[in-house]
Amino acid sequence: MSRIALLVGVASIALASGSAMAQSKSKFDITIGGDAYFEAGIVGQDLDQGQRSTEFRNRLRLVITPIAKADNGLEYGARLRTVTDASRNLVSDRAYIFVNGSFGTVSAGQQNGLSDEYAIFAPSDWGTGGVDGDMQAFLGTATSGNLPSTAGAFRTLVSGNNATRLTYLTPKFSGFQFGVTYQPNTDSQNTDVNRRKTAAPSGNTAGAYKDVFEVGGNYDGKFGDVTVGGSLYYLGGSSKSSSTSTATFENLSSTNVGLSVGYGGFKVGGSYSWSGKSGYAKRTTTLAAISREAQDVWTVGGQYTTGPITVGVGYLNAQDAGSLTVRGKNEFQQFVVGAKYVIAPGLSVGGEYNYFKLNSDVAANKDKGNVVLFTTNLAF
Repeated sequence: MSRIALLVGVASIALASGSAMAQSKSKFDITIGGDAYFEAGIVGQDLDQGQRSTEFRNRLRLVITPIAKADNGLEYGARLRTVTDASRNLVSDRAYIFVNGSFGTVSAGQQNGLSDEYAIFAPSDWGTGGVDGDMQAFLGTATSGNLPSTAGAFRTLVSGNNATRLTYLTPKFSGFQFGVTYQPNTDSQNTDVNRRKTAAPSGNTAGAYKDVFEVGGNYDGKFGDVTVGGSLYYLGGSSKSSSTSTATFENLSSTNVGLSVGYGGFKVGGSYSWSGKSGYAKRTTTLAAISREAQDVWTVGGQYTTGPITVGVGYLNAQDAGSLTVRGKNEFQQFVVGAKYVIAPGLSVGGEYNYFKLNSDVAANKDKGNVVLFTTNLAF
């Protein structure tokens, strides 16, 4: 409860500090921006029975930001990011209000966690995003459904869960910025009210978490011609018990650290995240032989930019305990190399080659293959 009180208190003070000046007569400037891409993929993998080797996909997101500034310098507004999903439904993945002043920034609503927004990892400003790119989306469901939990979550474990949060960021000073965020549930967002203490499990892992908090910060500095970036975040919370059985799960505890160094057009960096047994079903008589391999993931890579061209290379290694019913682990490895060419401001094309390998404690889930992607990107 102390974490909740702290965040609510900071939010109340921030809002109160500008209430006298932020009158209804304040003029809002509304900015509309966004991004779009078109991607083409060519896939060859061992587990490809009944699947085509080629596919297209596209996405367009709109970001709407109304913002105003009071006489005392308080900046306030909201942000909405909408996108159509695979079922052609219009959904949001950002929908929050914010205030920004000398005290820092307070935001409240649907948003991602701190490390998902600010953590440093392998440089990926090329192809579809390097180790943070779109290769996994082109894998068949027989493989994508069996990847380690950390394969798509290489910051802190559930920081990418875009549910309702309350977040505070300090002002930047001497290259440093710190923050704290709190969310009551990972399975509730927008107008949903979810007071349930239980959730449907995901196999032998927790289906959701409650009272999730994240703390940490990042650094961005320059020493002559050398740029240095660093980040460190910790995320914790409690697992919800099963709504369909008496099963209980390990609590959430995840740490992420990242570092990057740049010189001229070169930039190298990487990250490591450790989430231990977070969310695993606790040992019982029937699960006495359950696997206990820790969840972790690391990235490393580099890129070089000259004029409108950026080339890069990256590597990701992610693992977890796999099925949790047999001894062993799931390990996913991805090697990616690619490039980007900026045609004009906001318009670029790129391509990448990926090699992946999935080693699993369940022999039928093992897979390896190659994925080639081409992308055209628009940012406005």
